[in-house]
Amino acid sequence: MDADPGTAVGAPTRTIGPTGDVLADPSPRPEPAPVSPSLAPPPARARMEWMDTLRGAAILLMLTWHATSVPSLLHGEYVPAWLTATNNALLPYRMPCLMFLSGLLLPRSMSKPLVHYYRGKLALIAYPYVLWVIVFCLTMGADRPYWDPRLYIAKGYLWYLFYIAVFYLVAPLLRRVPPYLPPLVFLVAGTVVHSQIPHRMLFFAVFFFAGSWAAQRVGDIPSRLRNPWLIAALLVPTIGFAIVSATHKVNYQPLLAPFSFAGICVAIAAASSLSSERTAKLRFVGRNSIVYYCVHFPAMVAVLAVLVTVGAPWWVTIPTLILVGVGVGTLAAVLRDRPPVRWLFEAPFLGNAPKPAPAAAGRG
Repeated sequence: MDADPGTAVGAPTRTIGPTGDVLADPSPRPEPAPVSPSLAPPPARARMEWMDTLRGAAILLMLTWHATSVPSLLHGEYVPAWLTATNNALLPYRMPCLMFLSGLLLPRSMSKPLVHYYRGKLALIAYPYVLWVIVFCLTMGADRPYWDPRLYIAKGYLWYLFYIAVFYLVAPLLRRVPPYLPPLVFLVAGTVVHSQIPHRMLFFAVFFFAGSWAAQRVGDIPSRLRNPWLIAALLVPTIGFAIVSATHKVNYQPLLAPFSFAGICVAIAAASSLSSERTAKLRFVGRNSIVYYCVHFPAMVAVLAVLVTVGAPWWVTIPTLILVGVGVGTLAAVLRDRPPVRWLFEAPFLGNAPKPAPAAAGRG
């Protein structure tokens, strides 16, 4: 979302987010009218850095979750209860935070012509989703024929891409609806719809469209979270709900979404308080979040099969899987702009879709 230190000072930067959103526009613009320093918004670079930092942290937490849960789910391997509880404590915040961050980019994305908007989402979300569903099925086995559309509904660990693809699909239909209304409607609907996939989709739609509302009505979110007393007040429900979530199944309950929002606010305040130097690696992960998200699981499953065969203990298996997820994701991110690696994350047949920026300029 921001230019790396190696980018020339003053050089225009065009960065493409993981959902196909242009986060910085290189076209020249007229000089704005003078604004009082106290009212001036923070630079775009600063606004983007905290988002990249937070997205990167959430992706690493997701990798840790899979490294901890997959051995038990797939092979019945022993995982200490305290480690499972720690991961469960983060469940109300990890993916809701990613959904909220994606929603923050919706208004900018919606400002594009509709054809350009949908072309970008098809190239950078729908295409990699379908491709990696096929990879997932080749790895884990397909429960339906590959031509059956039902095979591609919220498949496995890729459900996040499916959900945001649906959200981006319907978002233009809600253009004239007041932005506060969709998250409220989806929250209420989630309390009466109990079928698993629709229920979870409605639950996460609350966070996605709340992010869109925040981008339109709140503006610079970190500047509104600088009061230490406010953060202290938000920490109380955040920590309390994390403790409850560690030992009880309280996830995907719409009426408990305010607790997740409290945690998201705390996370935003923390991420925005960190310096650029301290968050460079996290921001790299955040700018390449779709790469880490797609590639980590098949790599983990393949290595896990070897570890199970040799009888590796949990304290070897889990760190190894984390390293594999981060390592394979980083390698793919470094090679992301080079065909054929690029074609794993961007449709090669949509030539007019937004192109990822050069590595030196970063990406969202």
